[in-house]
Amino acid sequence: MNIKIILSILFVAAGVSLRAQNITTDNLKWHVSYIDDVNKGERTQSENEKLVTYGSERIEWHNADGSIKYTYAINDIGGSWSNVSNNGSIVYQFKNGDQLGTVTFERANNEITVRVLLGKDDELPVIYEIKIVKITTL
Repeated sequence: MNIKIILSILFVAAGVSLRAQNITTDNLKWHVSYIDDVNKGERTQSENEKLVTYGSERIEWHNADGSIKYTYAINDIGGSWSNVSNNGSIVYQFKNGDQLGTVTFERANNEITVRVLLGKDDELPVIYEIKIVKITTL
C-alpha cells in the first residue's frame, strides 16, 4: 500500500477520534429547543436556554439571557458515554440541600433528550424533558 494512502487513513482516523466528546471529561454546551414540564403537561419553546456540563463535576442550566437558573453538583454517575455523537446515555445524581435529583442525557435515533427529575422529601418529583438541538464544546 502506498505510504500516502496509509498516512491519509491515519490522519482521518486521528481527526475522528479528536472530535469525540466525552460527557464525563469534556465541558459541553447543550443547546435547548424546547422543554416539556411533564407534571403540568406544558411545552415551552426555549431556543436560547442552554445546559452546560462540566465533566463529572456539575451541570448548569442557563436561562435565555445567559444567567444561571440552576446548578447541580454531581454526587454520582451511572454509566459512561465516551462519545456524545453516538447513541448512548448517562445518569448524573445530585443533592443540593434537601433537594435530590437526577439528570439523564440520552441520544437515541439521532435525537438528544435530557430528563431532569427533582425531588424533595415527601413531595412529588418535578420532571422536565428537554430536547437538545446541538452540542458544542466550551
